[in-house]
Amino acid sequence: MPLERLEGFDDHVASLLQQWNAPAVGVAVVVGDTPVLTRGYGFRDYDKRLPFDASTLFPIASNTKLFVALAAGMLVDEGKLTFDKPLCQHLPELRFHDDILTRSVTLRDLLAHRTGITRHDMMTFGARATSKDIFDRLHLMKPSAGLRETFIYNNVMYYAVAHVIERLGGISWTELVRERMLEPAGMRDTSFLYSALLDEPNLAIGYTEYRNRRELRKLETTRKNDLPWPSGSMVSTLGDMSRWLSLLVNDGKVDDRQVVSKTLLRETMAPAIPLPNLAPELYGWWESLNGAYGLGRQTEVYRGHLLASHGGDIRGFHSKVSVMPKERIGVSVFVIGDHCAALRDVVHYQLYERLLGLEPTPWNERLFGLLEPARQAMSQARNSRYDDRIGDTKPSHRLEDYAGDFAHQAYGTIAIAFENGHLRLKFRDQDLPLEHYHYDRFDAEADDPEDDARWRINFQATHEGDIDRFVTKIVENEVVFVRKEFAHAPVLLQRFSGTYETAAGLCVEVFMRDDGTLWLRVPGQRDERFIAARDRVFRMASAPGSTFEFTERDGQFVSLDQMTGAGRFIFRKV
Repeated sequence: MPLERLEGFDDHVASLLQQWNAPAVGVAVVVGDTPVLTRGYGFRDYDKRLPFDASTLFPIASNTKLFVALAAGMLVDEGKLTFDKPLCQHLPELRFHDDILTRSVTLRDLLAHRTGITRHDMMTFGARATSKDIFDRLHLMKPSAGLRETFIYNNVMYYAVAHVIERLGGISWTELVRERMLEPAGMRDTSFLYSALLDEPNLAIGYTEYRNRRELRKLETTRKNDLPWPSGSMVSTLGDMSRWLSLLVNDGKVDDRQVVSKTLLRETMAPAIPLPNLAPELYGWWESLNGAYGLGRQTEVYRGHLLASHGGDIRGFHSKVSVMPKERIGVSVFVIGDHCAALRDVVHYQLYERLLGLEPTPWNERLFGLLEPARQAMSQARNSRYDDRIGDTKPSHRLEDYAGDFAHQAYGTIAIAFENGHLRLKFRDQDLPLEHYHYDRFDAEADDPEDDARWRINFQATHEGDIDRFVTKIVENEVVFVRKEFAHAPVLLQRFSGTYETAAGLCVEVFMRDDGTLWLRVPGQRDERFIAARDRVFRMASAPGSTFEFTERDGQFVSLDQMTGAGRFIFRKV
């Protein structure tokens, strides 16, 4: 395969950088045992004009998934795990939303995105979530399709796989990947967390264009507080990617040492679930056909050649890592810039066509041609983003009545704070002003005016009219956050304790348990817990239409008042 086919490629990439206004492109190409191109183009830090080179540290995002899939596969090779038997046979504590999933889900289902469960990325983003944290919450994720029915990309399932690795392998996914893959392959510059590298001198910096002008702006680093995440946190270099590609095209061998078994590598390319032929259907582009997702990577037939690949996308950084196993060609492309993310596919396909001696497909013209219509569509959408707002409406309650801590089992707590006469939304590292939109809906816009993200919070009231929850959308899911129980001081709860008498002479007892909770004991009935709704006001699960208020007079609690639809009933303290 003559290397002369790459002649003029450097000049070609330079023209692409200019056309796309791209800060940088990095390329690694391996043919057989030989790295034939390992080169960066443009600037890894555009503001400082620092060059992108073979040792520039670059987040590979979802290209992490193949490493995790192979790590789990090594346990399969060792007989500690299987790809296709129900995972609950290996981990009896596994629990999904329903018994069918719990009894049926396999390791292959998790790795191939075929559980039928939608994305729940906010469970992990900025949450410092461990793999076990996510594994223990799998039952909270309701499926939207049947098992193995359709492809639904789900990063969270790779957290579950990472826990499986640690549970059955006795070692974390990062340790296993480093000891069993990175070190044997000589990938010394590859690590697991971008935010841990912020002081490194050769770190790639994310950029993108402003919304309405072709000027680049630097992107702030996100996920600073997260632990390494198995769905996409690894950082590598073009030099290390050359070594990785060499391992992939040489059946898992590095310098005649079998690092990954040939059988396991083939397993990752075995089709687990089909992908739709969108390019022919949408645009009439027939070069790539019959895609399928395997384990941590997907396959396609590209102009008659089997191609196995995966993309990686994180704010400011985009990558593609692929091999043609029969031809023993490997290609990795890194791109800085959200606005020019598609450039990775342009360069990726063009390199294969050059090396195979094929007539070039006009990928650049095609994908660049989609850029401006997409930009216009986004601009039009933004201009209409408030069209559904209904004017002349007011909140149903005082603003301070909306304040409180609201919780969801999967996502944690969102605080709605009332400060200086205004509401604020506080969630993990976000602290945003919450503005009235209409009725009982309030919106919080991102701090960055170039960021279109916003929270839409729709508050709801109880039967008694108290604001006790809100509905919002997180990624692909509508989620209900419920107001957390009001926190009374233990000394005050103790003062509520005592005997109370009804008008008919029935005596009931209010008492505290050792765990600090307040309970009601009625003769002949099961004890029931009081749930604090607000200061001195409680609810009870058995009486959802009632509230219970402890009434104080002259510094002493004199009664427990139950408010029902029929009116107020007074239990006098004796």
